[in-house]
Amino acid sequence: MRRTDAVSRGRVTASETRGCSSAVRLPGWNRAGVCGLDNSGNSCYLNAVLQCLCSTLPLVEHLLSQDTREELGRSKCRVAEVFARLLEEMWLGSSSSCAPVEARSVMCSILPQFNNYSQQDAQELLLFLLNALHDDLKKVAKRQVRSSMPQPRRAGNRNRAPAAMESTTIVSRLFEGQLGYMTLCMHCDHHTHRTQTVTVLSLPIPTDITKCSIQDCLSLFFEQTLLTGVEQMLCSVCGLRRETAVHTCLDKPPEILMLHLKRFGCKGKNQVKLRTDVVFSPRLDLSPFLSSSVQNASYSSYRLYAVVNHTGHLNMGHYTALCHNALTRSWHCFDDSAVREVQDRLVQSAHAYMLLYSRKPFQKPKILGL
Repeated sequence: MRRTDAVSRGRVTASETRGCSSAVRLPGWNRAGVCGLDNSGNSCYLNAVLQCLCSTLPLVEHLLSQDTREELGRSKCRVAEVFARLLEEMWLGSSSSCAPVEARSVMCSILPQFNNYSQQDAQELLLFLLNALHDDLKKVAKRQVRSSMPQPRRAGNRNRAPAAMESTTIVSRLFEGQLGYMTLCMHCDHHTHRTQTVTVLSLPIPTDITKCSIQDCLSLFFEQTLLTGVEQMLCSVCGLRRETAVHTCLDKPPEILMLHLKRFGCKGKNQVKLRTDVVFSPRLDLSPFLSSSVQNASYSSYRLYAVVNHTGHLNMGHYTALCHNALTRSWHCFDDSAVREVQDRLVQSAHAYMLLYSRKPFQKPKILGL
């Protein structure tokens, strides 16, 4: 899923300020999908991301299906295979917490920048992990397409599967969306349109205020901009660089909408963490930001199902996750191995760093053995 993301990749390189007491392992633990993750050394950023993916039910159902598990083994997809084993333990295991040691080891082997005990950026890790899963699942897709095709009579007449079929996976189908950019030359009114595939919308936060809404952040992201001076674009009609207006909209809303709040940035020459309280709601309406071609209620309404929180400072902090369980229909707070159920009204937090919304409500999980 190699794509250009509308995202700022600042990294938090710091130590956590505190540990987390281990959750009590209850005999016969039967809360499927509600499983804490042990901290193996400043790994709270990884644990928070894994909890969000564990709550992304369409992804879980696909990876835990019998056909997918068998294909992963045949295709030697180590990342996806290890991740599926972890999901199986989190959804079908008998303990209230587990240790994602194998998942971390595999991740560090392919992503050496995370092979240390420094705290990292959860949003950055999520993007790399989704890319790795996508790459593995492409191998499965290619194998399935080729095995279903008739055998060629001659070696020189070999059929090939369409590239689109080989490159589409459950990851791209769920998480990829498309931004549209309409540019307008302010001199001759010539306009052009281009698109960009995105996985995360990295939203700016209004400055110099203590509280705003997620709609305010979205409005800033999608507001029309005017390119002047050295930023002027070359107009193909004028043959010169001209002032250009750029209007951004969503051409294709994703099934799973991931919003990243840009809390880590610069103020003058200093790096700072923005502590603005961004108010978000369980339902999100994207209709003001959709292109005219997708003005449809079924494409614009989203439901919140996971939140990544970051507490502490820029150089010293801690990640936790709040996730909605599709089976129990309740919210849980995951603080590494410590898990507790929380009321709906407590999901709102001034520490929100990432918000995950689904366009379709998750139904009762269809997982073999559940």
